[in-house]
Amino acid sequence: MKRSRSPRWCLLLVVMGSLGLAWTAAAQVPPRSLDLKEALRLAWKANPTLQVSRLQVLIAGEEVVRARSGFLPQVRAELGQTFLDDPTKIRIQGVPPVPGTSTPTVQMTNRNYWNSKVVVEQTIFDFWGIPSRYQAAVLGKKATLLDNAQTRDNIFLNVCQGYFQTLRAIKLVEVARQEVAQLKDHLKIAKDQYEFGVVTYNDVLQAEVSLADAEQRLIVAKTDVVDIRSVLNKVLALPISQATELKDEKDLAIPPQDLPRLTEVALKQRRDLKASKDRINQQEKVVTQTKAQYYPTIYAQAGHTWQENTIWVHESQYFAFLGMRWSLFSGLDTRAQVGQARDKVEQLKVQHKDLGEQVKLDVQTAHLSIKDTLERIRVTEKAVVQGEENLRLNEERYKEQVGTATDVIDAQTLLTKTRVNYTNALYDHQMAKAQLLWAMGAINELLPEGQNAP
Repeated sequence: MKRSRSPRWCLLLVVMGSLGLAWTAAAQVPPRSLDLKEALRLAWKANPTLQVSRLQVLIAGEEVVRARSGFLPQVRAELGQTFLDDPTKIRIQGVPPVPGTSTPTVQMTNRNYWNSKVVVEQTIFDFWGIPSRYQAAVLGKKATLLDNAQTRDNIFLNVCQGYFQTLRAIKLVEVARQEVAQLKDHLKIAKDQYEFGVVTYNDVLQAEVSLADAEQRLIVAKTDVVDIRSVLNKVLALPISQATELKDEKDLAIPPQDLPRLTEVALKQRRDLKASKDRINQQEKVVTQTKAQYYPTIYAQAGHTWQENTIWVHESQYFAFLGMRWSLFSGLDTRAQVGQARDKVEQLKVQHKDLGEQVKLDVQTAHLSIKDTLERIRVTEKAVVQGEENLRLNEERYKEQVGTATDVIDAQTLLTKTRVNYTNALYDHQMAKAQLLWAMGAINELLPEGQNAP
């Protein structure tokens, strides 16, 4: 019995060892290094929202194919078998019946027979209904392509914001660690001063409480990094828990132009504004297409018929037909459709005008944010230097017993606040530049050359 169990234990040990090696290898996977351009490339390639948008372009392309089919002939074929209780007959007029019988008749069909029909129908003129539908579909595809480009721009803005927010969160962790390290140094000094009987134990307690508070902020900062990085990973279509190492990006270039010029460029380049204009043109074609229902449709038919018949001389025939179809009254349905189409045009025009104003507002907001963050960087950069000097002086004063522990902790708190403000200003400035590029419709230029999309 012991010999029979030994192979099982060996197999179990091998499996557990393999799992342990796999777990160790997974834990040692290095973080993926990314710069901003690589992040944009990943989003352009695999972001689910962009994939949905590309499928919408394909759907719009198929609508063009459907609309184009109206220019082509329609071919129909029929085949069937008919069963009659009595063959079709006709009466022969003018021939006196045989005494004792009814009027003479002649059989015209078999009682049961097969028949087939092939018809080719071509619309000749329908008062611009088919051409308008085709033109509307082409404009719709063009607008969908622009919508896809705008979706790409929106995703790129999300990538830039997530990228700089992650960098900022990492930097704030460093700030929190600096605060913890400096408070630890202060706690050591306070304990030394207490042991020499220079200060009261209250200084030690105050330093310990401040240190605990700083350590708590460090924990929160680390958690924020994980959360913000996970959001960015989702936009990049990476595993949510994927560890990444982001390279700092400080050279995000923007055109050095004044606000009126930036606004002018935005009104020309924004894809959503172009798409809105195409939607108006598309809907105007829909109005023409709908109005065509008021008028007749002229068409031609040609084809071949065959019917199994032992009486007819010819079972099959070719035919041609020129005709007209006209819906004279549809219960005011056509009138209502035309009214809806016209109202939709007016609705789109109002939306287009409002979107134009929104574009101007987007550019102005981003432009002001850039100026604001530049000033914040200038002010807070100087404040950090002053805060470091203020902390150094208060620490020296405390060591020389001419300052209090409260002065040191207040100086440390003030320094941490200025460091946080400076970090926020730096990355808010980068995000403001990305916001301006997006507002101008130029954020796709951040993608590496050769991978840029129209």
